[in-house]
Amino acid sequence: MIRLALVLAALMAAGRGAAAAANSITQQRCDLYQGSWVPDSADCPLYDSSACPFIRKEFDCLKYGRPDHQYLQYRWQPSDAACSLPRFNGLEFLMKMKGKKIMFVGDSLSMNQYDSLLCMLHAAAPNSNITRDSQPLPTVTFQDYGVSIILFTSHYLVDIQQDKIGPVLNLNSMSSGNLWKQMDVLIFNTWLWWYRTGPKQGYYIYLGSIYHQMPNDNKIFIKKNDYYNVINNALIMMLMMQQF
Repeated sequence: MIRLALVLAALMAAGRGAAAAANSITQQRCDLYQGSWVPDSADCPLYDSSACPFIRKEFDCLKYGRPDHQYLQYRWQPSDAACSLPRFNGLEFLMKMKGKKIMFVGDSLSMNQYDSLLCMLHAAAPNSNITRDSQPLPTVTFQDYGVSIILFTSHYLVDIQQDKIGPVLNLNSMSSGNLWKQMDVLIFNTWLWWYRTGPKQGYYIYLGSIYHQMPNDNKIFIKKNDYYNVINNALIMMLMMQQF
């Protein structure tokens, strides 16, 4: 996945944490997001799904008979000549993230990224002392390094409340942020659910002191009201208030 590859590249860029890594990439004026998938049979795949205890059975394509393997042998190559994405090194990652808590926040895409990172780290350190907890949140800790990988499922990031008019997305409230601020690295994803339509959507949005009903054409609605930017700005403000 592009986003996971870019997140890992940012974290590996420096051993001083996510903020320093992001600053390093920004200062280099490196555009990681423009590029393409290129064949790489030498270095890919980064893990064997049959040997990973974390991959969910419904995502184990090889186990259930997918005949081709070519889709596993690609890597992301930025178009920008100034960009360089080194091969992911799981042991180096664990050393640089030693003592850190890394949390994926979002929907099923975040879950997939969570599983993929765990599989890559397990492949790099298969004999590491690893503990798994499901409560209060799915957490896997590589005890030898003190690195915890955590999954927080949240489709919209903001709070969902029951009101007399129905379920409401309260853009003024992000109570989960108190937990997020305890993390060292946060990886967010939320875009897909904002574009859902039909009966499964069915939410009102509360912003300021006004209720809005999301119509069927959510793309026009979101662009017009700029709700995604509201969420993004709220996250930025929350993180600025917490020193990592």
